[in-house]
Amino acid sequence: RAGVYEAADGVTRVALTLGPSGSVFVVFRKPAATDDPIVSVGREGKALLSTTPEPIPTITVQKARYGVLDDPARTRDVREKLQRVLDGGEFSIQVARMAAGDDPAFGIVKTLEVDYTVDGTSLQLSGTDPQTVDFREAAQPPSMPVQIRADAEGRRWLEAEEPGDYEIRAASGRLRRVPVDSVPSPITLSGPWEVHFDPRWGGPDEVTFNRLVDWSKRPEDGIRHYSGTVDYRTTFNLEESAVPNPDSGTVELDLGKVAVMAEVRVNNRDLGILWKPPFRVDVTTALKPGENTLEVRVVNLWINRMIGDELLPEDSDRNPNGTLKSWPGWVEEGKPSPTGRLTFTSWRLWKKDDPLAESGLLGPAQLQVRKRIRL
Repeated sequence: RAGVYEAADGVTRVALTLGPSGSVFVVFRKPAATDDPIVSVGREGKALLSTTPEPIPTITVQKARYGVLDDPARTRDVREKLQRVLDGGEFSIQVARMAAGDDPAFGIVKTLEVDYTVDGTSLQLSGTDPQTVDFREAAQPPSMPVQIRADAEGRRWLEAEEPGDYEIRAASGRLRRVPVDSVPSPITLSGPWEVHFDPRWGGPDEVTFNRLVDWSKRPEDGIRHYSGTVDYRTTFNLEESAVPNPDSGTVELDLGKVAVMAEVRVNNRDLGILWKPPFRVDVTTALKPGENTLEVRVVNLWINRMIGDELLPEDSDRNPNGTLKSWPGWVEEGKPSPTGRLTFTSWRLWKKDDPLAESGLLGPAQLQVRKRIRL
């Protein structure tokens, strides 16, 4: 059930806090006759959750270039085109969409570089074909320190990740003050991490990361150019007081930044696949006092392996634009590349000096504790 809402004059307003790419399915039911819904939550005089609509952040494109950026003849100013897309309410945009109607370099991987502002704050963003750039994360409001949860029976809880005196106002005007004296600080899972790559795809098998890092920034070629699945594993210890009863608190694992998807297991319990930000999952019932094990399986894009293969000798007869002249015999016979390449495409879109795509579990990985109080 909705935690904060109001119904007046035939209109129902619901307070929703959505992360990047977040959504909910709303079902309207006949309200109970005794229902006195919560309409706002504040802290020390400042409204935090309310049924009053918040203004949508204004995204203004200052500068946008698309194409082969070191070649002015093959680069286009797409500021107006991009602004029209954003003004239409789309914030997750495929880079290749900027080629529509005016492709500055057909058959070549192109880059989009954007300078923009969100409510006056200057930001930058870039991406290459066929990536998707997302303006939503930058336009998100600050993290909400409190939530109101409700179950099907109408019972409500306040969940707070910051201490303070919270004021809860109901539709009837009734005001309740809920003091939260303290909330445990987030626990950073700093590692070290055992990281397993697949040698069949050029990886080094097992390595140790003392800190989380972008694979494309590692010195090893087998990691920088790796594409595929990688398993991370680390252990951490928790005091008994840090593992709350689900009635008194919750613990959420926040993986931070992931490029591009992750599957999570805590103490061998499968917690599902996280395929979009925010990369967070409730781990309250999976934790235990003492030693805990976190396993994260991460997959990235094929781009880096394809770029790495361009450092190896050619294994097929190609036209200057990267297309095949004829199918090589080793492909038709289902054999590996004679030059050691691991990927094969009928049209080569990347070159050996193209920028690598950000990949891996980038973090920071943290356990975020919330106090839970029955209302």
